[in-house]
Amino acid sequence: MSFKSTVENVLKHYPPLFRFSSHVYHKINGSFRTLSPGAPEAIQKAFALVQQESEVPTGDYYEFGLFRGYTFLQAYNHSKSMGISSTHFYGFDSFEGLPAADGVDVADGRFFEGQFACSKEEVQNNLLGNGIESKDITLIKGFYENSLTEDLRKQHEFKPASVVLFDCDYYSSTRTAMLWMTPYIRTGTVLLFDDWFSYSESDNKELGQQKALDEFLQENPQFDAEPLWEFLNHGKGFIIRSKN
Repeated sequence: MSFKSTVENVLKHYPPLFRFSSHVYHKINGSFRTLSPGAPEAIQKAFALVQQESEVPTGDYYEFGLFRGYTFLQAYNHSKSMGISSTHFYGFDSFEGLPAADGVDVADGRFFEGQFACSKEEVQNNLLGNGIESKDITLIKGFYENSLTEDLRKQHEFKPASVVLFDCDYYSSTRTAMLWMTPYIRTGTVLLFDDWFSYSESDNKELGQQKALDEFLQENPQFDAEPLWEFLNHGKGFIIRSKN
């Protein structure tokens, strides 16, 4: 466990102190870098795996929870280095930080309203300033219960997903994102959950992203989720397989 994670585990029992410390930390450490050190490599492995699935043409990349955009940039860079040119990159974020925790999401005190806020303009500048072409990306602003609508499907030419990164911390946010993503998830889609172990160090289908995936599979019995790899700090990947 990293020093930062150790400190978080202590301070989360004192919410006011934890929130103050978090704000100070992110203000001091305002560099354009990921808070999920294992996610870029996991995305690279995911794209490589998708390419190996010869019966599955390369689809689009979807990321839920961008913060400053570093992981999104790395997904773009990895795909280009592999010669993938047909993928469009969609990023979904409130750009106002996390919503207030509710229900089962209250179980871990390290997440709070407004955490990880970064404006859409700042994220766009980070991405375009590091070589991303604007025609290849679409950033969609809003809390998911408001932005992920049927009308949104009509506004963009969403293709089936090659790789999806859920970095939205909460069960509720992941659940909402997965429900909306269902038409674009297919056999061969790789799902990466950056907060798989944020609420439990082992598999626990009653909390967090583990609960969201379990419900998705119950509601879509034609699919199975084959475990792939775990990645720092709390992540785990799966590839969707057909039961037929």
